[in-house]
Amino acid sequence: MKKIISVSVLMALVSLLNFSVFAQIGPNGYNPNSVRPILEDDIMYRTSILRRINLLEKQNKPFLSTKNELVKVIIEAVAAKKIQPYFPSSDPRNNGFQDEMEHGECYALLSSYYDASYGDSVTIRPAELHYIDLKEDLIFDRRRSRMYWDIQALTIVMPQGFNEDTQMGEKSLVTFQFKDLYDYFKTTYEESLEKGTFEDLRAFWYNPDNPKRHISLADAFELRLFSSRITKVANPDDLYIADIVINEYGANEPNTAKLILYESQKMEYDLMEFEHNLWEF
Repeated sequence: MKKIISVSVLMALVSLLNFSVFAQIGPNGYNPNSVRPILEDDIMYRTSILRRINLLEKQNKPFLSTKNELVKVIIEAVAAKKIQPYFPSSDPRNNGFQDEMEHGECYALLSSYYDASYGDSVTIRPAELHYIDLKEDLIFDRRRSRMYWDIQALTIVMPQGFNEDTQMGEKSLVTFQFKDLYDYFKTTYEESLEKGTFEDLRAFWYNPDNPKRHISLADAFELRLFSSRITKVANPDDLYIADIVINEYGANEPNTAKLILYESQKMEYDLMEFEHNLWEF
C-alpha cells in the first residue's frame, strides 16, 4: 500500500537541499549575529520566523515585573550606551535591522512622545510598550541531529491607538540584535547578584513560583519561557499570516481574527510535527 506523503515529509525533503533564508555568514562560516552560532556546512535546514510576544499575557508577566520591565531594562542599557539600537527593517534579506540609530534618538522614542492635544511631551511608561517582535531562525543541525531556535533580533512595537502616529496601526520603534541584548542581560544580572540583595537585582525574569530564585532575562529567552504567536514564516511573497488569510477569505470576513489565530497555531504545530518526523521517511 502506498503511503500518503504528509506536508511534514515534503518539508523534510526540501530541507535536504540545504535551504538558506538570506542568512548572514561570517568569514569563518558562522552567523555573526547568533548567540551560539552553528557552522553553515552543518545546517541541513533553516527557515526564518517572526513572532509576536504580548507581555500582558499571564505567562509573560515575569518579563513585566514592577521596576524591572523588559523595556525599562533596555532603556537603561540604551541610556548607558551599552547596546546599539537599529532602525527596524522589513527586508527579508536581513535579520530585521538595518542602519544604526543614535542612542539619544532611541532613548527619546522609548521614553516619551509629543501629544498635540496636550501640547507637550508625554512620558511613556515601560509597561505600555508591551508588544515585542522576535525575528529568529529555526535550524536543524545535522552534526548534532537536533533543532535549534536561533533568535536574531528583538523589536519594540508601539500598540495601535497609543498616540496619533498609531491610530492607523502599530508602529515598530527600534530593533536590537539579540546577541547584544543577551550579553547585556547576562552581565547586568550577574553583577547585580554579587551585591547579595533582592533590591539590587537587575535584568531578571521574575519567578512567580519561587520569588527567591529568579533567573536572568538572557536565560529566560534561551529557555523560551515566553508565550508568543507566529506572525510570519519565510515565504516567496514575504507575506504575513494575516495577509495570507485576508487574501484568501477577503477583508470583510467576520471571523478574520479567529482564522489568523488558527493559522498561526497550525503553523506552530506543523513545525513541531516537522521536527518529530524529520528522520522517519
